[in-house]
Amino acid sequence: MITITTHQGKHVEIVLESELRSPVEMGAQVRAYCHIHGSDHQRSLSITKATGWGHCFNAACGATVLVVEWNRPVAKHLLRRYYQGLTSVTFPSYHAPSSSPLEVRPRPLYIQPVLLLPPKPIPRWQQEEREALYAVDERIRYSLVASPRARLYLHERGIPLEVAQAAGAGYLPATLLKEPQLRPQRGVLQRWAERIIFPLHSFDGRGYIGRSLWRWQPGMDETAHRTLLERPAGPKRWIKTNPAGWFGTGSEQGPDTLLLVEGAFDRLTLLAAGFPPSSIVALAGTALPLDWLPAGVKRVVLALDGDAGGREASNRLSEQLMQAGISVQVCPLPSDTWGKDWNERWRHLGPQSIAPLFEVFSPATCV
Repeated sequence: MITITTHQGKHVEIVLESELRSPVEMGAQVRAYCHIHGSDHQRSLSITKATGWGHCFNAACGATVLVVEWNRPVAKHLLRRYYQGLTSVTFPSYHAPSSSPLEVRPRPLYIQPVLLLPPKPIPRWQQEEREALYAVDERIRYSLVASPRARLYLHERGIPLEVAQAAGAGYLPATLLKEPQLRPQRGVLQRWAERIIFPLHSFDGRGYIGRSLWRWQPGMDETAHRTLLERPAGPKRWIKTNPAGWFGTGSEQGPDTLLLVEGAFDRLTLLAAGFPPSSIVALAGTALPLDWLPAGVKRVVLALDGDAGGREASNRLSEQLMQAGISVQVCPLPSDTWGKDWNERWRHLGPQSIAPLFEVFSPATCV
């Protein structure tokens, strides 16, 4: 058992399922004798098995617990901060109540086999694909600058070339794959041809995500191009490597406040507007592995897309983050006709489009 103090001053007891004393399932709850204050008279510890969070209803105890096996992402996040020494941690003593005739002994702390499960094997072709992208990383970054088509695409999305360059973006023209020196990688890179490519970061390693420019022509808006790509013969609009990750900071030590958006072009939009690169992360989807969060993050601003998926994800992620002791603020997109994501609104309205973000997240105070 480990006691962790979150940034908000809340004490959380991280426990293993094996530490629960005589647990009994009661519908959605599990009741157990509280091993924290040593009760063996009534099952005062109540835990919701779906979330892993529980509470001792003994007035003298009142402990908040989290069962590792029932909520691994949050437990891993809290314990990673503990192992880095970035939170206040105590190992409380374990006492049997004086009225109990039984001698109750603490169980030994044994966490590593629970948290460090062997990773799922990555198919060989996906390993080769990622290795091939590593090998051409410098070439695709150069191609972003050298290709008029790629530059025009960025321009029409309102992204300055130098912003995309600084963020590590690249472009893989089909002509590049015809060069003799790339013949060994040609097969695994074929599906990445004609894509704007962004680097992704995770604790599983660096990955990539690519946005197809197949049949895109200057002057074609995003809605028309999306419709074209969604035809049966079209390639996928976005593809990722395995492992993937998020587009943003790869540092384990982060700022106090982190702003999360969904798409890579949303992040580029905010970088173009002057937000600090270390504070802006694109999830490249709507999932948020809590153990990826840089240590030191105390507050997260969720600025996801304005569609139903973005709203649902904001609700889900808010709950996950608050469970991990992180302050959350949701910054929804205005309900109007100017676009469902930050980049679309940026193209239509310019700097005015991100005014709601400046109200809750000032770059001047977050560098």
